Amino acid sequence: MMTEKNMIRHEGSCICGEVKFLVKLDKKPRVFNCHCIDCRKKLGGIITIIQLRDNALEVDESRLSKYIHSGGSKNTIIKSFCKNCAAPVTTYVEKWGVSYLYAGLLNDVSSLKYAKNIFYEDSHFPFMKINEDEIII
Repeated sequence: MMTEKNMIRHEGSCICGEVKFLVKLDKKPRVFNCHCIDCRKKLGGIITIIQLRDNALEVDESRLSKYIHSGGSKNTIIKSFCKNCAAPVTTYVEKWGVSYLYAGLLNDVSSLKYAKNIFYEDSHFPFMKINEDEIII
């Protein structure tokens, strides 16, 4: 288990600035480019997400709305988003028991050096050449 000293604090916000947060991420966070149908339909394409550790995110939940639905696996997915601008903030995936932060909300994304492509085999756009480690558009 990672200790607190190995975590790096980052700040972020939504588009309108109503939702501001602090998040503690690993020095090398687990970053994914998700191509699943749920993400594609939510945002119109792939999305870059960061896997969160328990209690890593500090955010005022009263500023968030939630949308709950069944994913492709029939397990529950909970998406939270800004009540004002509707920017997505987190997604909880019951199947994995994990929450993910939408990486684009970080004020500084320079520490995100690598992302693994997931769920691309059957749902990516045909104009993309894609494998686990790269995307060519």
